[in-house]
Amino acid sequence: MDDPNFSRTVILLLAHEDAEGSMGLVINRPGSTLDSPERSPLVEWISTSVGPRVEFIGGPVEESGYICLTQDLGSIAHVVSVDMMTDDPGADSIHRVFQGYSGWGPGQLSYELTENAWWVLQSEPTDAFDSDPFTLWSRVLARQTTELRKLADYPVDPTVN
Repeated sequence: MDDPNFSRTVILLLAHEDAEGSMGLVINRPGSTLDSPERSPLVEWISTSVGPRVEFIGGPVEESGYICLTQDLGSIAHVVSVDMMTDDPGADSIHRVFQGYSGWGPGQLSYELTENAWWVLQSEPTDAFDSDPFTLWSRVLARQTTELRKLADYPVDPTVN
């Protein structure tokens, strides 16, 4: 992918409807730490998140908004609204905070998939909360059973190899 927003990214697809569009989170792009007082609710949420304890860059869409992804120990996936100003993140909550998200218009992602612009790969339930997001892209490729596994060690810039 030539777009720098998506180069070597691992995206967790949250919603995919051809008629409405698609939404996902880049789960391997840590951002910066938050320490400014005006963002103190985010600081509390991030300080109790799984490491690394930074906000993650979820994608280039709606960069002023935040999504908190949590690992529910139940078997049913669901979305709930959280007020980060008043709700308590909970010390035992497994969660990660993302700034922005990745989005595609109606039919866009399906078209890009037919053009082989994306690889759809098997994931692990723990990928979204991985403690080493910097190497997640390579590790996801390495565990595949197809020829794609050979790309796990491919250099970012092959001209300097």
